Amino acid sequence: MRWFDRLQHIDRRIMYVLLALVIAAPLIWKLDFPIIASPAVKGAYNAVENIPDGKIAVISINWASGTIAENGPQTEAIIRHMFMKDKKFAIIAWDPQGSKFSYDYAERIARETGKVYGRDWVHWGLRPIANIVLLIQGFARNIPRTIGKDINGTPLSDIPMMQEIKDIKDVGLIADITPTATLDIWIAYIYGQYRTPIIYAPTAVMAPEGFNPLDAGQIKGMLAGMKGAAEYEHLLGRVDFATRATGALSSSHILIIVLIILGNVGYLMSRRRREEE
Repeated sequence: MRWFDRLQHIDRRIMYVLLALVIAAPLIWKLDFPIIASPAVKGAYNAVENIPDGKIAVISINWASGTIAENGPQTEAIIRHMFMKDKKFAIIAWDPQGSKFSYDYAERIARETGKVYGRDWVHWGLRPIANIVLLIQGFARNIPRTIGKDINGTPLSDIPMMQEIKDIKDVGLIADITPTATLDIWIAYIYGQYRTPIIYAPTAVMAPEGFNPLDAGQIKGMLAGMKGAAEYEHLLGRVDFATRATGALSSSHILIIVLIILGNVGYLMSRRRREEE
């Protein structure tokens, strides 16, 4: 069998092994693939950088295990950035799983960066998604009365970083991390009334709903899916899960393209040889 005939009959088991290798390599060895951050991601990054001193950020968590591959790295990157820049933040969760995941992320990164619960960050716990509009309107006017206690049952008045936080005027940024359509609620009741900056971190499939408000200036930036998280990690100078996973996707796509090219080269060479004969 001629070499160009072999290109059309590569054993599929060989292709599967090659695919497994190119996917596993970036995940195991933390290979750093070239990444260029988009303007949307840079906008989100700069919004965190520009949180005024004396104000906190509120991270809204409305995701569960079904989207952890995308929303998880987004959450981790934003939390890490805030810790790196000494920006205090409060997490509010609208999903039971997201509440646990976000607390665990923040607690782990806090240990890595030497941050202290109650001084540098706080978790307001799980709130019913059915009441999201009322709760957002309420905490915009009076945070201690609306939120009441943190995830551990401690009154906000007893938490050091919350003692001077009264209402939306003390909030410098809203980060909405979600696979669902909650962005419009934050825009309508927070940005629309108080002009509080918002950044948006959706799953990739929901990213299109963010482009219009992004172009209109209603949100400062957006992390679209895992790719957005990888770009954010790049701005932080880190090679974490999103960067490695994006590298695995890129390398697998390259392998598939190469195999398609080889198959077509083999076909064209075989056809030419038949025509010559």
